[in-house]
Amino acid sequence: MNDNYEVTRNCNKELARCYVPIQEMNMVYNRREALKKGTLFPELYRPYTPCDKREGRGEYYG
Repeated sequence: MNDNYEVTRNCNKELARCYVPIQEMNMVYNRREALKKGTLFPELYRPYTPCDKREGRGEYYG
């Protein structure tokens, strides 16, 4: 257990910000399609499309 849990940090940096779109229950996938796509809502379906290897390789230079 961390004994210094109550210590505040003075860095004043925002580490992350979440974005959660407001969901309206107007259209949903059927059970089979939802399991296949990983979501019940078509608005949230974002399939992974790998980019071309020449573009934005994301290499680590450390």
